[in-house]
Amino acid sequence: MRLNRPARSFDLHQHLTTLFVCAVATVLFTRALLAATGYPQVGGSKLHIAHVLYGGLLLLAALIVTLGFLSPSARPLAAAVGGIGFGLFIDEVGKFVTKDVDYFYRPAIAIIYVSFVCLFVVIRWLSRRRFSPEEATLIAIESLERAAVGSLTDDRRTRVLALLHQTGAVGTLAEDVRALLERCAVLAESSPSITQRLASRLASIWSTLTRHRLFRRFLFALLLAAAAVSATEVGWLLRNGVSRLSFSQAAFAITTLVADGAVLIGAIALGRSLLAALHWFDHAVLIEITVAQVFLFTSEQLAATLNLFALLTFWAIIRWGIRLETANLGI
Repeated sequence: MRLNRPARSFDLHQHLTTLFVCAVATVLFTRALLAATGYPQVGGSKLHIAHVLYGGLLLLAALIVTLGFLSPSARPLAAAVGGIGFGLFIDEVGKFVTKDVDYFYRPAIAIIYVSFVCLFVVIRWLSRRRFSPEEATLIAIESLERAAVGSLTDDRRTRVLALLHQTGAVGTLAEDVRALLERCAVLAESSPSITQRLASRLASIWSTLTRHRLFRRFLFALLLAAAAVSATEVGWLLRNGVSRLSFSQAAFAITTLVADGAVLIGAIALGRSLLAALHWFDHAVLIEITVAQVFLFTSEQLAATLNLFALLTFWAIIRWGIRLETANLGI
């Protein structure tokens, strides 16, 4: 089997998005904490142990976890730890582009912003490309590795077998892997934990709600209200005219309007496909988290921090809904 490009992971979108959100959240939380505590210096009067060092250690820890362990839980852990490490690293970029080691160098926010936008674009580009037959075969082999350590679930096996069929993976190796995957043991059903029971209950509630005839109307109205509130915030910023806005405020206003546009597109798509609508809402929330909140933080640190908590909660709910809808549609 010959690959023309590096093979991608079946869970690349999930892991890279986790890394991305953890990095952005770390920057915002770090700056909020430093501002609230008066920017303390760790190390006493002679030393200053910058948090970029902690970021480097966490990045190293993420590499060790990724390179040293085959456990299926290694990559999610590495994604979270690596995201926090990258956030701590990039937060201090102002110190390393100025001669006077100025953490408060104002263009540093723009550098951080560009870094996150580039990372966002890379994640979306990698996630949108369809898997090739060769990649599907390697994903199936990875599933056999999970079976070897007793962590392959029946749901994942079903999804991987469907991927092999959809990509048209053929050849001796693909057929052998498919046959092994069909016969291998999956994670035995055991007494569900409290978390699993709660997840099952919530999934049942989601299924009941989404089938209700008024659900989409209610969600449509809620989204329009959210977009209206967001537009009102922008209108309040513009109350004294565009010329009175700082660069950060103008960038926040523009980004918020773009996110509102994604919400409205999702609301329109809601009548056709709930899954498509959820993807648009996912785009809107990620735009808010990764762009708007960074600019808002330069002028309104408390508001940005509170908004971040709310946005991360919404993002988690949306991602959970996407996962359930994808599973229900057998995609």
